[in-house]
Amino acid sequence: MSDHQDNRETGFASGEKSTELAAAPGHLGRWDFLRYGAAAGLGAIALLNSQPAKATQVNRVVTAQPFAVSPIPGVLDLYINEGYLRMVDRSLVYHRGFGDRPSNLNDFSPSLAVTPKVFTADGRLVESRSYPLGAPLPPHGTPQPFGPDPANPGQYYIRRNYWASYYPQRTIIAEVGGRIRIRIQNRLSKPHQFVLHGAGPDRSDVGTGSIDPGGTALLELDTPAPGTYIYADPTNAPVERVLGLFGVLLVVHPEHQWAIGEDLASFERQWLWICHDVDSVWAGIEASGGTVDPRITKAVPRFFLLNGRSGFESLGITTDDALNLASEEETLISGYPRQLDVRQFGEGSELGTVRGGQLVRMVNPGIVFHQMHFHGNHLWTVGRNNYNWPRRNGFVDPEGHVVIQQWEDVVELEPMDRKDCIIPIKRPPDAINPVWDARTTDWEYPMHCHAEPSQTAAGGLYPGGLVAHWTLKAPIKGAAL
Repeated sequence: MSDHQDNRETGFASGEKSTELAAAPGHLGRWDFLRYGAAAGLGAIALLNSQPAKATQVNRVVTAQPFAVSPIPGVLDLYINEGYLRMVDRSLVYHRGFGDRPSNLNDFSPSLAVTPKVFTADGRLVESRSYPLGAPLPPHGTPQPFGPDPANPGQYYIRRNYWASYYPQRTIIAEVGGRIRIRIQNRLSKPHQFVLHGAGPDRSDVGTGSIDPGGTALLELDTPAPGTYIYADPTNAPVERVLGLFGVLLVVHPEHQWAIGEDLASFERQWLWICHDVDSVWAGIEASGGTVDPRITKAVPRFFLLNGRSGFESLGITTDDALNLASEEETLISGYPRQLDVRQFGEGSELGTVRGGQLVRMVNPGIVFHQMHFHGNHLWTVGRNNYNWPRRNGFVDPEGHVVIQQWEDVVELEPMDRKDCIIPIKRPPDAINPVWDARTTDWEYPMHCHAEPSQTAAGGLYPGGLVAHWTLKAPIKGAAL
């Protein structure tokens, strides 16, 4: 049997280890490496025949830096590392990633994703899982209401410009008016790159160019326009993205931190959803020192992650309280019901309140077409790939998509797509009065991907699939009229 094929006897792919190896999330034991190190190809030094980056090269400086670099104020240091991550079925799969500290292949907890950082307009670099900086943190991710809405029993006024939002790993936030300064060190045995897609002049790509093994590169640029951008390694695309070399840059205007932009839709808080498709066969090829040719070895992802989790881990129903809390804060949308009129997202019924929904920024750095289907309420799509859609006089683009703000219950995400949607957090249209008036508990609605691969991988029923839920909170005792 080829090293590039699934191991039919064990049920695990090459580069993927069995359940007995994973004692804790993302951790590896020394005995694991003694038993499986050779098979995983530790110490492989094969070099990648990379494709040239189609990106603008900015302030590139390459020097030999085998270890951690000396910090520079205002500069974010990223390290291209490798290691093994535990999947939802407790198997271990080889990954690469842009970490914020040096780590090695045999580290128990490899650094393969940056902890959220913020480039402020005044030149600071701040580590923070939440933004806006200093804003109150919503308990378990759920913004608390301003007070009951007298005209709409069981519904609430929402605070305007108040709650912070939580962000998952791989997130870099930058405020308009500042400058982004990122230094990347390549700790691997093949050349790699760092590219910000669409963040340059006229929406061009901006990147470091190829970084040799042991080398570093400095990327500097003015903060681009507000929006959501993908950073990734385009070498041998899309292989390095699938292996984990990707993330998201979120650009915010410091004077419009609770709105998509000036005079655009406002929101209570926002959620960033980052999709990831894991192909353990591709991982096995690269882990053993080979180079994946995607034209020969077709991609067949086995795991589909949302903000780094899939299946029951993404749903926050594990025995790990810290993991469950992170899912609630970063991924599992929740809020108290409110009246919402999409013709005026910022309509306030009382001073300091807003009748807006919550913003969901969906990002697909992967290779699978995802179809994000929400139960309970439709979503109002307001833009795609940093283009704000019109509210009238829509059109059909060359790909056959209708381009106009509209209600959708399935949001399609092509590879490298980014879509901004408002989830209204309102009374479901099919909730009749007797049912609505009698509710005493939270109502939870599923969100799942309608694309067949994420439903059928690893046996179906979403064991490793892209799934989540959103929650309409129960009435507050003594507050609902």
